[in-house]
Formats: sequence, structure tokens, C-alpha cells
Amino acid sequence: GVARFYSMGYAPPVFVPLDPFTVNLADRESERYAQIGVTLEIDDVKFGDTLKIYMPAIRNNILMLLSHKTATELLSLEGKQKLAKEIKREALLPLGIEVEEEEDEAAAADKEAAPKKKKKKKRAAATYPITAVHFSNLIIQ
Repeated sequence: GVARFYSMGYAPPVFVPLDPFTVNLADRESERYAQIGVTLEIDDVKFGDTLKIYMPAIRNNILMLLSHKTATELLSLEGKQKLAKEIKREALLPLGIEVEEEEDEAAAADKEAAPKKKKKKKRAAATYPITAVHFSNLIIQ
């Protein structure tokens, strides 16, 4: 149960909600805008203080990212998943942390054809202080 969860040394996740973003989208044919609520899941309470210090730069990066999206991109599940990855990357950049692009599954499945890739895959997956990006709301008008 939960008691065992804590006794094993697992810390509960820490969530940092950002103020909602309201942004004009990149749709050319019509004026579309999105209101997006983002919550960052982080692995350490102390990292939350660092995030707050860098918040103006983080918000700027996320706004720039959102303003290049179209309504169609944001409405699809793939688009939302891609956006979550991009928000994680943009939120870490001001802190000097560069998120490495994950290899496509297709590239991983193709590793017999490309033995050079094998060495790269052996490396443990990089861990980042932001473990996940959650959308608390996503309204497109």
C-alpha cells in the first residue's frame, strides 16, 4: 500500500502549475486562439524553486512555441504528445539543460540495418528534472 510506497524511499510527485497561456495560433485562414493550462511534474521539490526563478524565460519559450502551432496540430492526440515533449524541452533550455531528441521507434527497430545506432541505444535514457508535462486545460476557439 501507500505506507510501503513511502518506506521504500519514493517521494510523491511534485506538480508545478503554470499560469494559463492564451495565445493566437498560427492558422492563416482564420483567427484562432488557444487557452492552455500546463502543469510541470518535477522530481524534486527544490527544483521547483529553480523553476520559479527562471519562470519569465520559461513562459516566453512556451509562448513562442505555442504561437507557431495551428489548431489542427493542437487538436490531434499526436500533436498534444509532441507539444508536451516540446514544452519540456523549452522549459529546461533557460536552465542550460538540453533535452536530447529521443530516437524514433522506427530507428530503434531498424538497428540491425544500422549497427552504429546500437552503441547509442546502450546508454541509459537521460533523466531530466521535469519528468512530465500535463495539460490541465486546452481550449481552442
